[in-house]
Parts: sequence; C-alpha cells; structure tokens
Amino acid sequence: MATRELLIAPHRFAVGYHRQRYWNWLIGTAFFLGGLGGGLFLVSLLTGHVAGMIAGFLIVVVGKNSAHMLFLGRPERFLAAARRPDRSWIARGIWAMGVFMATGFISILLQAHAPWIHLSKSAANINFGVAAACAVFIAGYDGFVMRSSAGLAFWRTLLLPLLLFMYASLGGITLSLTIRDLRGEIPPAGLEALEHGLLVANLFLLAIYFYRMSRSLPAARETLREWLRGTYARAFFGLVLLVGLAATLLLSILHANVHSPVLVVLIAGCELTGDFTVMMLMLKSGLFAPLAAPSYRRGDAI
Repeated sequence: MATRELLIAPHRFAVGYHRQRYWNWLIGTAFFLGGLGGGLFLVSLLTGHVAGMIAGFLIVVVGKNSAHMLFLGRPERFLAAARRPDRSWIARGIWAMGVFMATGFISILLQAHAPWIHLSKSAANINFGVAAACAVFIAGYDGFVMRSSAGLAFWRTLLLPLLLFMYASLGGITLSLTIRDLRGEIPPAGLEALEHGLLVANLFLLAIYFYRMSRSLPAARETLREWLRGTYARAFFGLVLLVGLAATLLLSILHANVHSPVLVVLIAGCELTGDFTVMMLMLKSGLFAPLAAPSYRRGDAI
C-alpha cells in the first residue's frame, strides 16, 4: 500500500503537522535572557566578580521578567502561574526567581563588602549555596518547561534541558570574559579554555540531540528535517554553526594574540547570536503531530 508523506499544514484545519505558534519571540527572549543572566551570575559568583554578578542579576530580574510580563499581558497571571510548584515547572521557576532575587542581591552586597550588611560565615555560605543553586536552576529550567509540553516530540527529551543549560553556561562565560576585558581586568586562569571546551562540547551535544531525534517520532523527524534541509537550515548552519560556534572559537583563539575591544565585542556578538538563534529555532520549529489521517486524492494508490 503506497502512502503519501505528510506535510506541514498551512492552517489549523488542514491535515498535516501543525506548527507551535503560541510561544513567540517574547517568551523566546525571556528564556534566552534567563539562561544568559543565570549563567553569567553563576560564573561571576564562583569567581568573585562583582560587575558580572550585577550584570547577570539585572539580566534575569529586569530582562527576563520584563519579557515574561509582556508575554503574559497582566501581572496577576504571575500569581496564578505560581500555584502548585509540586506539579508545574513554571511555578517552580517563579518560586526560584523569588529566592534568587533575595539571595542574589545579598550575595552582591557581600561580595562588594557593603558596610551595612553583616552575616556570619555559616550564614554567608548558605546564602552563597542557595544563590548558586537558584542560578543553575534558572539557567536550565526553561528546558524542563519546554519538555513538559507533551504534544511536541522534538522537545520530549532530557537532552533539551542539558542543551539549554550548556548554552547558558557558554553565554555566561563569554559575557563574563567580555566584561572583564572591557574593564581591563585579567580573567581567572582557565576561563578562556573552558569557553573553548564548551564551544566544542555544544557542537557534539547538538549532534547527539539530532541523532536522538532521528530515531524519535515522525513529528520529531520532520522537525529535524526542517533544521537540516528545510525552512530553518540557513539559520542553523549560518547563525548557529558558522557564527555561533565556529566564528566564536576562531576569533577567541585570535584574541589570545590580538587584543582589541572591537574583537572582544565581536566575539560576544557571534556567540550570543548563536545562543539566541538556537532558542528561537527550538520554539518556532516545534511541530504537533497530525490530529487526523492523511487524505487521498483521486488516483492515489491504496
């Protein structure tokens, strides 16, 4: 029996794979800023860099929350979304954000040696650990939110939270190096090598992710085809691989011998372009499985 290959449906009433359209560029921006800010804050906290901690804190608290607010439309929806953290990843994220705002702010004051705050060593260590844990959670939890969408096969894997956390860590390290360089500070030993390692690791993780999707459900395989040979192939190969990974790696290696503020900003721009493109491709390429069997035209073999 010959069958016709299903295509992507042009509208919601047509037969075929249906695109995910609810989560748009606003929520993608919120996810991107959350990962970037969480990664930057975590790297800066672990290396004792106050300027990076402040930047990461503001990216999360102001940038991510503002994009979320614009997406939701009304502030009271946050209160509704915060219910049942035992069942909802969105609720867990809201609670983690509240704890991060408190412990992150205290961590900045402690690291900056603010004269009006005094904590015992044990209390400061507990605050440090909680702030770091919240930063890790914020950097990767969007992947769990996306994975909880049961109808999108391309997102239904634990590799997605790992991939987004790895990209958040890479973005945080790159932005940390950029801030330090522009301020004339010497980065900690090994931070640049870690950036290079994450660039290579993310490439391999993308390959593993694609291999897993090639063995997954038809909707996931169709989404993968869109990335590699379809609508999003140019963005993936051009912005994610060429600009986000290859150009960032080559320029950062060049930076070891050529010190220029323009080059530093260019490296950050290339890497963050790749990060943002990965997030937006994940959202825009999501496909729902068909809700009905494919129709046949007169003359089709059965």
